[in-house]
Amino acid sequence: MFKKALKIAGVALLCLLVAAMLLKGYSDGRYFDNYDPKAPYNVQVVETQPVNPETPDMGYEITKFTFDGYAGEKVPTLLSMPIKHPKPLPAIVFLHGIGQNKNFLKEICAPFNQTGFAFASMDQYMQGERKLPKGTPPLASARAFRQRPAKTINETRRLIGYLASRPDIDPERIYLVGASYGAITGSTVMAWDKRVRAGILVYGGGDLGKLINSTATRLGIAAGFGWIDGDKFNPEKPPLPKLTPMQDRIAGAVIWCATPLARYFGSVADPIRYVDKIAPTPVYFQNGKYDVLVPAPAGKALQDKAGEPKKITWYESDHVGIDLAQTNIVLRDALQWLVEQDNPLRATEDQVKELPKFDIKKT
Repeated sequence: MFKKALKIAGVALLCLLVAAMLLKGYSDGRYFDNYDPKAPYNVQVVETQPVNPETPDMGYEITKFTFDGYAGEKVPTLLSMPIKHPKPLPAIVFLHGIGQNKNFLKEICAPFNQTGFAFASMDQYMQGERKLPKGTPPLASARAFRQRPAKTINETRRLIGYLASRPDIDPERIYLVGASYGAITGSTVMAWDKRVRAGILVYGGGDLGKLINSTATRLGIAAGFGWIDGDKFNPEKPPLPKLTPMQDRIAGAVIWCATPLARYFGSVADPIRYVDKIAPTPVYFQNGKYDVLVPAPAGKALQDKAGEPKKITWYESDHVGIDLAQTNIVLRDALQWLVEQDNPLRATEDQVKELPKFDIKKT
């Protein structure tokens, strides 16, 4: 009887494993299905605010609006437009980092607008006006986190479509800039959406195993074990706590154990699977050699898998946004590259000869 029960239990477990694999395969196969290019945008303008209107060369307008994502879900968005530049304008879609929101546009848009670009950024799912309600159960939060890459990628494509439909935007000159998490998801956008003329992936990476093996993850594990004060730990505010060699080995062992699970459940969103399809769209990779959030090996993995044409710059820096002076350099280099892509498409008198100053105060 005991052997028979073991056999029955073994068969039942095997059936459950097969069912789980089939369910995952089905779920992965439909992961990006919530993109409908034919659905109406249903744009609703909330407000438009001028910035520096008294100096037309420096002035721009910021419009807040919503457009419809999947199944009519409202996606709050900001669009800044230069006042004094010939239209239709080239446009930049900016994908913010994992903990930011669309309002970061207000910190960085001025130099882009002053060089004749429209600049748009939306609240990604779980951020800004789309944060989950307080008290959301952990399982629901985990489900939302799994959905976030697909929503970000598909809603970015919807935003590209809306911008391309506007008479004041040149549909042949839409660019993408993604920072950190925005670079991770933005690489997949560029792989699939050839309406993007060129794009910049700022401190992004690929290969989930390499992505999770970061200093920030190790310190997060240390906080979970109580080795460091988790309430005071912030990976974007150095100096960071130091782990003992034993603590670091234990944290590394936890990551080693978690890596197969991360790759199994998150592989569908891993940009390493799609980045080679960006070619022949020009792409510029910017990465930091000492990045505590997106490890250099993850950045290199994404760069190596991408085809040509590509440009790569490695900075002697931590993650973008941690050091403001370095962030200004990175953004200026990004704008310089975008200008190089767009200048040949401008009338001679409209070409950018000199970049404005970058003076980002906060990230």
